[in-house]
Order: sequence, then C-alpha cells, then structure tokens
Amino acid sequence: MTIWLIILIAIWTFPILTLILARLTRNNARLKKRIIKIVLGITSLTILGLVFNFSTTIKELDWILVTSVYFSICLILWTVYYFTNKIVKILAVISMVFVFGLGYLSGTIGIIGVGFVVGAYDTTNEKWLGDGLIYKETPIGNAIADYRGKRIEIYKTISWLPIIEWRILHREYYNWIVYGNTLNVDYRANDKAIYLNVSEPGKDNKLETWSDTIRFSQVKK
Repeated sequence: MTIWLIILIAIWTFPILTLILARLTRNNARLKKRIIKIVLGITSLTILGLVFNFSTTIKELDWILVTSVYFSICLILWTVYYFTNKIVKILAVISMVFVFGLGYLSGTIGIIGVGFVVGAYDTTNEKWLGDGLIYKETPIGNAIADYRGKRIEIYKTISWLPIIEWRILHREYYNWIVYGNTLNVDYRANDKAIYLNVSEPGKDNKLETWSDTIRFSQVKK
C-alpha cells in the first residue's frame, strides 16, 4: 500500500510541483540550470540502477527514486514550455496533454491497474541472511491471472555501505503452493547454500510440499 501511494502521489502532484518550480526559476537561468542538472543526475543514476540491478536497501526510497524519472519529464516539459519559440511551445503543450493526461487517467480511472503493476514489483517478504546477503520474494501473477508463482532474488550488500545492494541471483517459480505462502528460508553458511521450502494441505487433506536449494556455486560473485 505504501508503494502504491508513493506512485499515486507522484502522478497527482509532480505536474503541479514542476510547474511551480519552472515558474520560480524561469528568470534565474543559473539556478534553473543547476536544478535541472541535479534532477537529471538523480534520474540517470536511477535508470543505471534499474539496468544493472543496483538499488538501495530501503524499499520506499527505491520507489521514490523511480518516480524521479516522471519528475524529470514533467520539469523538462514545463521548462521547454517557457521557451520563446512558438513552435517549441506548441510541441511542449501537445506533449504535456499526452503525458499529463495519461498520468491523471492512470491515477484515477486506472488506479486499480496501477495497483496491479506496482504489485508485480513490490517485495512482500525480505530477510537479511547474514554475510551481506539479502533474500527477497515477490508474487508473480494475481487472483485473475492464468499463471501464479513467485520471484526469488538474492542481493548482496557490504558492511561499510549497507544502504547499497546489487542483485546476484534471480529465479522464478510457478507453483500454487509457492504463490500462496511465504517460503521458509534457511541460510547455511557452512553448506554454502540457501534452502527454501513450504507445505500446505492439498486435495483430500494430503500435505503438498515444495522445496528448492540455491547453492553458492550458482550465485554470481
């Protein structure tokens, strides 16, 4: 729910906030240039993190950084709108109608769809295993989807900079038991392995079980 609200607040407020920012700085070229550099710098780092699977260990901060992409787009559109060239101004208006319109439609009529999209990437279970390893699981699919499962990711961090993490393993399991339950995670440093398992009563009350083992030989260092 927190992540959903972060996305919705961004969709609703960023066009207005960037308009105010563009108006306040339109007569101060130096300040405007500095702000745009900072915003684009944060957005660039965010995109690089998404491409190379780097992130922070604070989930909410990750999603705030993701919304910086939309903030940058909004700010650039308003900045271009205040150019004196009429053709450029018209193109900016057309772009704003499309971008802002799509955003507000997603934040109102399409609000449930936004929830489904966010849910596909929102980690539901996270465990710090020790030795700088972080375990994360995210459901795949939903109640109306034809497929259901869970995405398992192992991240690595370092003790002197524990806010930064990078993904070293990614697996997807498609199984109704895996989808509907939080997996039991047993990290054994001596075995150099992570053991996953879950069980649930199935048909005729027979116990259905599932398990898998992630060995460090399968993990990229």
